[in-house]
Amino acid sequence: MTDRIRTIRRRKGEKKAEPEAPEVVAEAAEPAPPAPVPAVPVKRKPQGPRIDAAALEAEAKAMSADDLASLMSGAAPRDPEPGQQVTGVVANITDQTIFVSIGAKAEATLDRSSMADPDSVSIGDPIKAFVLSVGPRGIQITEKISGSGSREMLEEAHRKRVPVEGKVVSRNPGGFNVDLAGVKAFCPASQIARFPEEDGDAYTGRTMLFLVTECKERDVVVSARAFEEVEAAEAATQAWDTVAEGDVTEGTVVSVQDFGVFVDIGGVQGLLHKTEIGQGPDVEMPAKGDKVNVRVKSIDKGKDRISLSLKDGTAGPWATAETDFIEGDKYPGTISRVVDFGAFVTLSEGLEGLIHVSELADHRVDHPRSVVKVGQAVEVRVVEVDVERKRIGLSMKKNSGDGRNNWKAHQGKQGKKQSLGTFADLLGDLKIS
Repeated sequence: MTDRIRTIRRRKGEKKAEPEAPEVVAEAAEPAPPAPVPAVPVKRKPQGPRIDAAALEAEAKAMSADDLASLMSGAAPRDPEPGQQVTGVVANITDQTIFVSIGAKAEATLDRSSMADPDSVSIGDPIKAFVLSVGPRGIQITEKISGSGSREMLEEAHRKRVPVEGKVVSRNPGGFNVDLAGVKAFCPASQIARFPEEDGDAYTGRTMLFLVTECKERDVVVSARAFEEVEAAEAATQAWDTVAEGDVTEGTVVSVQDFGVFVDIGGVQGLLHKTEIGQGPDVEMPAKGDKVNVRVKSIDKGKDRISLSLKDGTAGPWATAETDFIEGDKYPGTISRVVDFGAFVTLSEGLEGLIHVSELADHRVDHPRSVVKVGQAVEVRVVEVDVERKRIGLSMKKNSGDGRNNWKAHQGKQGKKQSLGTFADLLGDLKIS
């Protein structure tokens, strides 16, 4: 039995040595195929939280263009700077705090007690505010600094250009005395508004927003105009992206010139030329501060120019010119100007017509001054009314048919030049008597 076991063990040992022979032969034979690699089980990534599409959309809308561009490029949104004006969307509301998504790394917080009417704010509402601080406590924003008018808060508002709320209590020769919740401040007369009212006393008693421009030991100087200019600059940026030809809007006259008025239409200014208001030297121009309804005629973004007209042409003397002055009928008028090629006649307030030199008399006229003079009352016949070009052709001839051929011939010559849309383009370099 012992010998049999030994024999079996010897045979097993011989079998263990057998693999050495194939290794020698394998050097000359084709290589054996590699042993199959055992399959490694694939680990699936766990599913993340589901995306709230409404919240994502609200946050995207709240982002500035720069932050949105950074996000699209893979960069993280940047935190705003203290004093920067931001816009966002209300994300959450608690008893004391309003959380606002402004497209930054974290939501900004707004103290409810600092708001005039916190109960009117709901989740999803857009909101505009100023960044008060950025630090370990997060991003703190405020619509304005009001309430306790401590000097420390005013100094903070001065450094970070955050608006403060104040009440104009009285007027003095140099400006206005302003109460900033217990702290006295001074607003120079030139800084009470971008477009100040003529009656300075009208500001007394008003509660307004100011920027602190100077904060010394005893003196605090504020400016409402500076705050309005910050608002206007932001509005202008948006307006240039949205304004379009044909838009009709209400604007405010901000400057009156001899050639027309400049109108603020929501952050940008356009020119309402005097020819869009009326004709003649006695055109009654709107006053600074007046509200006017205007239509955008043309836009030149390269030159920052916008041309305006009165809304739908329903205002001004040309609105009823075709019905007030019928072609072929006669009307009284007064010679308002005499030029080498004819005479201008005032037919009604703000409305003029032209008598070409060839239509002044039945005989040849060497110069209009030999027939008419400024201030002379005349009777004229309407040859043609061109409302689109704001021109009326007149005649004083008695035996000249309708005078239309002479008028059209004269207009054809002028049509080769660039039209200014008024009789002024007929003057050229000629002298007016």
